[in-house]
Amino acid sequence: MPHEIDTAALDERLTPEELPRVAFFLAGYLHEDLEPVHGSAAKAAYHYAAEAELDELEELSAEWEVLQAAARALPLERLNGILRERFRSAWYVSAASEVEAVGQEFQRALAE
Repeated sequence: MPHEIDTAALDERLTPEELPRVAFFLAGYLHEDLEPVHGSAAKAAYHYAAEAELDELEELSAEWEVLQAAARALPLERLNGILRERFRSAWYVSAASEVEAVGQEFQRALAE
């Protein structure tokens, strides 16, 4: 039997206070100039990983897993609302795979 996700608990964790590294990354890299500056969210993650200290990258990667779980469990409309309202982010997630690609980029950088 598959493990059921507690979407209410997940929703409660999606705050800048609970996920400060995610909040920093969203503000600094996934902003309104994302496309012209980085091209994509995954490329922004690549640029962040190249500049970040190891402990910062480890913390962000761990926090990003919460966002990945949310992208899988919540409707994208809800996730985008949370990003906009709670994190004041201009990033619009059009598919859960975008969130996954960012997480994969963090994991790739940590494996190097």
